[in-house]
Amino acid sequence: MNIPHNINSYYTETQFEEIQSKFDGKAEYENGEIVLSSNTSIKHNSIKGNILASLIMYFKRTNCKPYDEQIEVIFKNESELHKYKPDVFVMCDNPKKQGESFISPPKIVFEIVSRSTANHDYITKLYVYQKFGVLEYNIVEQNGFIVQYTLIDEQYQITNTFKSGDAYKSSIFKDLTIDLKEIFEE
Repeated sequence: MNIPHNINSYYTETQFEEIQSKFDGKAEYENGEIVLSSNTSIKHNSIKGNILASLIMYFKRTNCKPYDEQIEVIFKNESELHKYKPDVFVMCDNPKKQGESFISPPKIVFEIVSRSTANHDYITKLYVYQKFGVLEYNIVEQNGFIVQYTLIDEQYQITNTFKSGDAYKSSIFKDLTIDLKEIFEE
């Protein structure tokens, strides 16, 4: 799909919605810029599915529910607008919605890094998730490790790194653990 060239590289929310409706892949809105990524790899999809399945079982019969990248989360204030589709995220306590999109910050986000999205995940999204109050942000590398950021005094701190042989442990849901073998199993 060809995106209409916009001289100043700024797209309105309406232009984004139109482009997103025609794009066969993941489209996110970054305060006037559009970030497109192709459909994910089998490995990416497998990791996402494994995390989602574990979270579905953990949060069953609670006031929290996990979602995947099919659902949009809007981060907005007076001067910024970001529309993201996190790979996996958890919403709790009757989150606010705008149509089919959430406008409350998730409690936990997992982003599975691809080469094409690494800067966006490690820099831009890290900043936005921190600013808008996502309590735990996990960056999942496809080669088998996870970097966990926890919001402490309104700033992210790396609270853990998990590698092969470890079990992921949530920093905000103290008894939530997932063996990394289960996450990276294909």
